[in-house]
Amino acid sequence: MPTPVATLMVTNPLTPEQRQAAVDAEINRLEEWSMNNDPASLSNILADLTNSDKEVREAAVDATKQFGSTNAIPALKVAANNTDDLQEKIAMLEAANFLTLPGFNLDDASASSPKTPEQIQADRQRRQQIQAHRQAQLQNHTRNQMPPPTPPAADQNSPTAPDN
Repeated sequence: MPTPVATLMVTNPLTPEQRQAAVDAEINRLEEWSMNNDPASLSNILADLTNSDKEVREAAVDATKQFGSTNAIPALKVAANNTDDLQEKIAMLEAANFLTLPGFNLDDASASSPKTPEQIQADRQRRQQIQAHRQAQLQNHTRNQMPPPTPPAADQNSPTAPDN
């Protein structure tokens, strides 16, 4: 019987732009899942509570609250116990606490009633604003990473405009 051979997989590191695009894509998926009412969406949201990116984890906490299922409470508590980040721990425990609160009705309309087209449009605009803000931050970060142009050395002759 042949002996298994260990293989080393080398992955190319992501550029900051690629990493941010992946984070934004996952956050958008979380926002979509949070508006669904199915076990698969909740499972996807809960999986992102342990994502390696803090921004995604924060969005996952928000998505659990938006989803509104008490089934998320145990996963939030486990994730809170497994993080060393005090702010994340507090956010996760607050989300779990939020989900334990009873819902309320406004004019007998359920708190989980479908969103109006205006609310959906407002959510899309908010996501677009967030994305534009992140893109601007990324561009500023990239610009700050580039070294300043080097002035010509003193002994070099710089071209001058011809005299007419």
